[in-house]
Amino acid sequence: MIRNAYYMALEGRIDKDYVRKDLLNFLKGIEGESKIESILNQVKNLCYDYNLELDLQNRIQIDFLVVDDKNIINLEVKNYSGDYFIHNSQMRNEYGNAFNLPFHQINRTEYELEHIKSHLQIDRDIKSYLIFTNPTFTLHTNIPHREKVLLPTELHKLPKKFQNYKIEENRKLLNKIKTMKKDFSQVYPNTLVPFNDIKPGLRCQHCRKIGHIFLENRKRHGYCMHCTYQTTRQELYLHNLRELYVLKRKPFTINDAQRWCDNGNKDTIRLICRKHFKNEGKHSSFYSL
Repeated sequence: MIRNAYYMALEGRIDKDYVRKDLLNFLKGIEGESKIESILNQVKNLCYDYNLELDLQNRIQIDFLVVDDKNIINLEVKNYSGDYFIHNSQMRNEYGNAFNLPFHQINRTEYELEHIKSHLQIDRDIKSYLIFTNPTFTLHTNIPHREKVLLPTELHKLPKKFQNYKIEENRKLLNKIKTMKKDFSQVYPNTLVPFNDIKPGLRCQHCRKIGHIFLENRKRHGYCMHCTYQTTRQELYLHNLRELYVLKRKPFTINDAQRWCDNGNKDTIRLICRKHFKNEGKHSSFYSL
């Protein structure tokens, strides 16, 4: 999705505070969801989809949707950190910031899933779990709907929530649900950073740090001096040129690409652009995905 790709490409490339909060919130959410994904992958042949956007009567976005032998299971993931209290149907953190209780969102998702289930003639019950992933998260008041909540110290219980013996049947049902997928985010976020305020430079594909790549002239391979990850010059350039296109939001030239890649080898960059990007323009060559 474009919005997600934009934020990921922006990481480490800006100093502007007006967009940093949005970026940090996005990356924080990704961190929590990655924890849940690694746990789900421990369940052999579990049928699930991630970041699923569905639309029958109302648009819904689901962090994880699991289909097991008896249920369609909605997993709502929150990576909140610090101390929280529930007051007047809101969650408040230690700084006084208020958030709607996630159960409102869960109820809305379950309501739409019931319509989708009926529309597709699927015989499964709908269940949901609200999962808090950050080890620093503490809720100081009684937890409503406690049976639907997993706290950070309870993540080990998640694999036990699934019965997964009818693997082929579950996979078919999940694929059936995925026919209702819609992509609501083929748009950029509301707050865009002027391209001139975005820092160029080669990002390591492994640790995602910028400015730590060591590439010798005429060598096909290089490595990251931060994490020691080894990569080929072509893979490195391709990864970073894709970020360039997402952040520039329009086709780029070979000169643009060379500046973005720390004045890298022009011939290699031209080869990658011709192989992996669309060539536009009559007189000057512009490249796009």
